[in-house]
Amino acid sequence: MNELRVGGAGLYQPRLAGDVNMLAGSPWPSGYGVPTGVTNPIHGGLPTITISGFSGELGSGGAGSVRGPERNIDIVDHVSYVSGQHSFMFGLEWMRVQTDGDSYSNSQGKVAFKSLQNFLLGNPASSSIFVGDALEVDHNYNYAVFGQDDWRVATRLTLNLGLRYEYYTSPQDAHNYIGNFYANANPATSPAVQQSGGPFQTMYHPAKGNVSPRFGLAWDIRGNGRTVLRGGASVLYNMPANGDLIGTVPFGANFPSIGVNNSGTAINFNTPANFSTTGLLSWNLTGPVFPVNVPTVVNGVTYTGTTCTPQLPCSTDAVSPNLSTPYTTQWNVDLQRAVTNNLSVEVAYVGNHTFNQISFTGPDINQPPLGYGWSNPSSALGGLSPAADCAASTPIYNNCLLNSTVMSAVAANEVAGKTYPEYPYLSFINQVGNQWYSSYNGLQITVTGRGYHGLTFIAGYTLDSALGFTSSSSTSAQQQDTYNASLNYGPTPTDVNNRFTFSTTYAIPGVRAPLQILQGWQISGIVVLQGGMRWSPQDSTSDIQGTGEYNNGVGQNWNYSGPVSAFQAGPHDIPCFGKLPGCTATLPSACMSAAVAPYSGNAQLQSLAMAALTNLGCYVQGSGVLTPPAYGTVGNATIGLFRGTPYDNLDFSVFKDFKFKERVTAEFRAEFYNAFNHPAFATPNVANPESGLGFGCECTTADGSDNVLGSGGPRSIQLGLKFLF
Repeated sequence: MNELRVGGAGLYQPRLAGDVNMLAGSPWPSGYGVPTGVTNPIHGGLPTITISGFSGELGSGGAGSVRGPERNIDIVDHVSYVSGQHSFMFGLEWMRVQTDGDSYSNSQGKVAFKSLQNFLLGNPASSSIFVGDALEVDHNYNYAVFGQDDWRVATRLTLNLGLRYEYYTSPQDAHNYIGNFYANANPATSPAVQQSGGPFQTMYHPAKGNVSPRFGLAWDIRGNGRTVLRGGASVLYNMPANGDLIGTVPFGANFPSIGVNNSGTAINFNTPANFSTTGLLSWNLTGPVFPVNVPTVVNGVTYTGTTCTPQLPCSTDAVSPNLSTPYTTQWNVDLQRAVTNNLSVEVAYVGNHTFNQISFTGPDINQPPLGYGWSNPSSALGGLSPAADCAASTPIYNNCLLNSTVMSAVAANEVAGKTYPEYPYLSFINQVGNQWYSSYNGLQITVTGRGYHGLTFIAGYTLDSALGFTSSSSTSAQQQDTYNASLNYGPTPTDVNNRFTFSTTYAIPGVRAPLQILQGWQISGIVVLQGGMRWSPQDSTSDIQGTGEYNNGVGQNWNYSGPVSAFQAGPHDIPCFGKLPGCTATLPSACMSAAVAPYSGNAQLQSLAMAALTNLGCYVQGSGVLTPPAYGTVGNATIGLFRGTPYDNLDFSVFKDFKFKERVTAEFRAEFYNAFNHPAFATPNVANPESGLGFGCECTTADGSDNVLGSGGPRSIQLGLKFLF
């Protein structure tokens, strides 16, 4: 038998700010009187303004985009053939994946302030802006061939054997408006970022070895259908999504350093670029606030449009030219036993490990070595390094700042100590690679009972461990250190370890009574008990590590000492001390001891640890202490270190049937979600330790926008009446 399947899917999803057509520099009500320098109406709107210590932001352009219209096509054809004890299947698949869209994220610009006072004084800490047209009309093709055999080896044993081969092409753009970073370009004559096509035909070299074997078995151990062993194993390849590969690459920009002038051309207009404008920001009424939309004159030549210079370098996304296809190995063993005709028990072990996982938001392969910004001597400090200048200002440590000379070298230009010093017009080079991996191991136990005089139930328990490169912190997807990816490896947000569920339905035996009052009653309930979700502190406010990566969205670890259980998150802040916003000013001795303890035997690092503690602060709860690391180092408070509040919930319902005739029934139901009105809190929405007040507080419930389904919202009672006929 031959079977042919053809499928298609379409998508159009605009997501734009309400003030997208209001140029910020225009006077109210057509604008905001903020001379940002943005003149393209589709990039209009108030700049995104963030203030440390506040969870919200001003402006709504941080994630503007239009996706689609997309039209994907998938064709699968396979032939099935039965021969004796074998059921064969062979087939092939062809898929065309389309990824169209335009991103306006950060096209209005972003300005960050360390405190409300700095905002009122007009002293920004960092800034960035996206320029150019990011319109994409992209597609790629996927091919696969496969074969499998369901082999009835014996009456009690069946094997499933399969083999699949897949090939994914590199994405292509209809107008060739995508590019990549090419380290082997001649730095004297060619920009390091170029269009895909020409000498670089594809974004990366597609992998050709995606062979996926699969195995499964089902064994009736005694032949009576009461004890069954099942098992399976497979290697599954995961197609990288085009949106994860095609990033912001200034392939058509002007590069005055090597005389490349694309001013006024279509390729320049359609070139997207991200700029970090820290140090060059003009936060005043004269403007332009972001100095990237004004003509640039170099050696008498005027450059207009997107221009990358050593003074205002571009950041770029990139894809490793030897990108591998991510794959997952999965296996499971499951033993199911029918204890009685009404009761069964199932015990399973499930494993899932991923390899070559796409590391989409990093690393920055242009990152200076860890601590470079603090150790690099500066003429502005008389030859001292910022670290030495900081240590010399004991005991008040009032000289602990990366001076402007070093900051521009690290956060903006990164000339010295970087991987690619021959490209001074580039700052962050965030390369998609295969640095991530993950693992899941779980023991799953299920007990099912049916038909016990009207009682039916299912009870389940899972003991598991989930590790990977994710966290509840919004900045943690970026690697802290390009040269040490393991700093971002740890328990994932869903690593709850223990989870118990119990659902039951009981049909109460009926007794004849007037108006059927003692008949047709049924109750049911669902109980969920599980451990708390993972969270971890991630500092993205100051350049503690001295690499400039905090401007690239990187979260930095602090140091933690004491039992992990001491930091019990809940509907309260974790007590803070020091200069952090809203904290008790006096530092307790526990903080001082904890700050220097990791650096025993190194007087300079101990001094820098005390400097960070003095300038920032610490958190103390029970016997746990969280302190900033010494300037130029990485803390030990790893990803997913802490647990949130455990979750427990009961949903309960009562049903009553009224039978009027043989074929007419009315059902009344009363449903109680979160029947005990027990609050369940979400993981802390403030995980940046430099926020001070509010850090570690589970100040919102876990339900988010849905408070009906018993996920942490208040008790919800629902009444219903249904007629069946």
